[in-house]
Amino acid sequence: MLVMLLGHTSVMMAGTTTKFESIQQAGQTVTVTGTGVRLRYGPGLNYDYLKWKDGSTRSPKKGEKLQLVGQSGDWYQVKYAGQELYIFKQYGTVGKGAVAAAAKQYVKITGKGVRLRFGPGLDYGHLVWKDGTTRSPKVGEKLVLLGQEGDWYKVQYQNAEFYVFKQYAQRVK
Repeated sequence: MLVMLLGHTSVMMAGTTTKFESIQQAGQTVTVTGTGVRLRYGPGLNYDYLKWKDGSTRSPKKGEKLQLVGQSGDWYQVKYAGQELYIFKQYGTVGKGAVAAAAKQYVKITGKGVRLRFGPGLDYGHLVWKDGTTRSPKVGEKLVLLGQEGDWYKVQYQNAEFYVFKQYAQRVK
């Protein structure tokens, strides 16, 4: 199948995703037209969909604009929640426009000597200095909140991702 979009021609073979660099440069987006739309990890119903840790569907809002990355058959490849996912063409329309920047959320460290772990649990290692001492954010320091898994906040600290136990941090604006 030969695909022509914005003057950019690309060959699309069955089972492959065609990425359109010219689309990204032209500011092409996909506007979500339904509610509760499932974004999938691949272009088909046989791929799992994006979920929260508790198994509930994690969906963009109706009217939300997502950056268009490519297309595979009847599926648009889009960027959402820091990932490249797929939305069925029936639930999105292509157009131009800016993708709304997600408002950053933060957590404030409330404990002293809080260990930042590499995963959401005490079984995961924690951040240490080369000399073996614990490396911790200061009390009151705000870290970017990336997500939540059970009783753990996923945060950004010094350009890396870590987990902090909810007991030692509080969500703030």
